[in-house]
Amino acid sequence: MKSTGNFRDDFSMLIPELKAAVPPEGAYDSVYVVQNGKFRFVNPQFAAAGGFTEKEMLGMESARIIHPDDRKEARENAVKMLHGESTLPYTFRILAKDGSVKWIQETVHPITYKGKRAVLGHSMDVTAHREAMEKLRDLQALQNSILDALPIAVLGMHDRRIMLANNAVEAVFGWKPEELIGRNSRVLYRNDKDYQEIGRSVYKALQKKRTHTLEFPCRRKDGENIICLLSVARIGEYLKDRRIIATYEDITERKRAEQALQESERTLKELLKSYQKKG
Repeated sequence: MKSTGNFRDDFSMLIPELKAAVPPEGAYDSVYVVQNGKFRFVNPQFAAAGGFTEKEMLGMESARIIHPDDRKEARENAVKMLHGESTLPYTFRILAKDGSVKWIQETVHPITYKGKRAVLGHSMDVTAHREAMEKLRDLQALQNSILDALPIAVLGMHDRRIMLANNAVEAVFGWKPEELIGRNSRVLYRNDKDYQEIGRSVYKALQKKRTHTLEFPCRRKDGENIICLLSVARIGEYLKDRRIIATYEDITERKRAEQALQESERTLKELLKSYQKKG
């Protein structure tokens, strides 16, 4: 392949290699050719990813733009792909002209360029995607920390199947979170009658309002019956797909204390009445 010195002509000459090597989805719009470790051809999209011009990149050492901490791994991945040992795209960081860090996803293929062996690369800037994923992971970590810091059991359910559980479920119900994930919430109640009753009550209430609270008998993993303060909220503006968040607080001891207090008050009143009659 003989270069004409014109981008349009050089790109046209690369079309056969591009057609053979570009992924089916055609997602990699950045194209470059490396020969003897230096860029011999770059298209505008590839140059722009690092904030360079095409002229600035031609003749530049290709490893120069790769983040120092990623150079070894990027080279190893490229070698594996060039030798046919891997077909999966790989990602690494590059240092843009202004010093900022960008994430690139890349595939490479061996070609002949100007009669000599070279590497044809396709890449795309995935910085925004990586940053979004990192933010999502941070939010998930924050969410998990908040959930695990709560002293009450928190369960996320989809059509009464448990999809999320915090660590406090073990203290309340005796189940480890991973034991509950994927199971029907029936395991939290004493019998089928209670299970059906709480379902009707909760979903009927959530059709009309966003949250609902009630006291209801539940059962621990070991078979012990407990009383829970159950608070539920629908996920989203409407009760779509019966997705809810539910919190369970074990109030058994509180209810027992309240009952004992009421019994003491009744006993005291009876004693006073008896004393007054004798007087």
